[in-house]
Amino acid sequence: MLLNKYLGITELPSQGQHFIRMFLVFQMLTTFVLLISNTFFILFTIDHIGFAQASLIVSFMLLVQLITDYPSGSLGDWIGQRWVLAIAYTCYGTAFFLLAFAESITSFLIIGFINGLGNAQASGAIETWLDNNYQKVAGDSDPERKIYGFSRSRVLTTNRIASTFAFMIGGVLATLISRRFVFWIQSLMSVILIMLILIVVKDVQTDHSIEVKDKKEETTNGYFKHLIGGITFLLASKAAFFFIVGTALFFTSFTIWGNLLLLPIYFGYTGSDSLASLLRSIIFVVGIPISLYIAKVSQRFSSDKVPHLTFLFVLIFYPGFILLTSFIPVNNELNLLACLGAIILMNGVIPTLFDLGTILRQRIMIDLVPPQNRNAVYSLIPTIISVFGIFLLPIAGVLIEEFNITAGVMTAFCVGLIGAVLITIGVYFHRIDTRDQIESEVVQLRVAATGP
Repeated sequence: MLLNKYLGITELPSQGQHFIRMFLVFQMLTTFVLLISNTFFILFTIDHIGFAQASLIVSFMLLVQLITDYPSGSLGDWIGQRWVLAIAYTCYGTAFFLLAFAESITSFLIIGFINGLGNAQASGAIETWLDNNYQKVAGDSDPERKIYGFSRSRVLTTNRIASTFAFMIGGVLATLISRRFVFWIQSLMSVILIMLILIVVKDVQTDHSIEVKDKKEETTNGYFKHLIGGITFLLASKAAFFFIVGTALFFTSFTIWGNLLLLPIYFGYTGSDSLASLLRSIIFVVGIPISLYIAKVSQRFSSDKVPHLTFLFVLIFYPGFILLTSFIPVNNELNLLACLGAIILMNGVIPTLFDLGTILRQRIMIDLVPPQNRNAVYSLIPTIISVFGIFLLPIAGVLIEEFNITAGVMTAFCVGLIGAVLITIGVYFHRIDTRDQIESEVVQLRVAATGP
């Protein structure tokens, strides 16, 4: 099958191929639905309530996610990922519907609450579903997880294609009709996604006796076991603690970037929704062939290179935009030189350094995290992001209003740099734990070989 070759999964068992393909389909559709209004969502909010209040809305959304994220991750471990995903897209559909009528800060607060709840349910769920089932069916066909990493990279590339279509279609519809019309479309498509989730997101069939045992254990221990399991794992391992907290801080910088900086920069260098969407689409189109090449290159890298790639990304990406926005301020009008600078910066580091780092982090996570607590642990990352984002987003919003957008980029840069340091510490401890585990297994084999 051509799709299997594209994903690099021909050597996997048929069930492993099935889960990767379904993951691809789900990610493409959800990416399209969620991103069709993404280019102008924050602009729509800023137009109605301003930069400072928009940052407070995002912080409130993160607060809701903070409170509900980890419990919802534990809920996914308990009742299954398909149900929490169905809840998530019910929330998204409701939020998009209400957004079409939003005018006041009160209405945006309600939408922020519903979106925060949806984000909490969705965070880590589909990744947990894939990773748990992949571990069950891959067997010895992918011991170093290189096939897994390659296929995830190809899914990431395909998501960029879906994102490009979403930005273009959303920008055209918003320009020709209205932004509110796009929100209505998203609400309708969310309903269709809920039905797809209930059909597609199913776990691999296991031995009946194991299922009975697991059911008995679930009934006996219940939800509380999953609730404390993820936190226990995080606090009991230095490698997990530093790696997960560092990853969360790294992505907190992207929360600042994505919510307050990226789209105002695009709009500021183009001057309209349609041109901003076009610029974003061009960036993604240029990045697609780069991503395809990086997927092949990733198989030559070991997971130990995560710190190097993370540091390189942070030290090039944010300072690059600090320089760009300093020399060419955003004025909400078309500036071709600034657009060219944004295209070069985005494609110079996102589909290269960022993608490589993402692939290698995923390789570490699939074996670092225990399957029974995977959804809870994966939800810890956005929970920690929410903790920091609640405080940092208003600070960045005020700095942007008081000074300029460059001050916001500097805030994201500082946060990303701290995250890179913690990831480096986490990988160091992970190497030590892996080495100790291998040495222990060797000792056990020698003892068994020389036994009575």
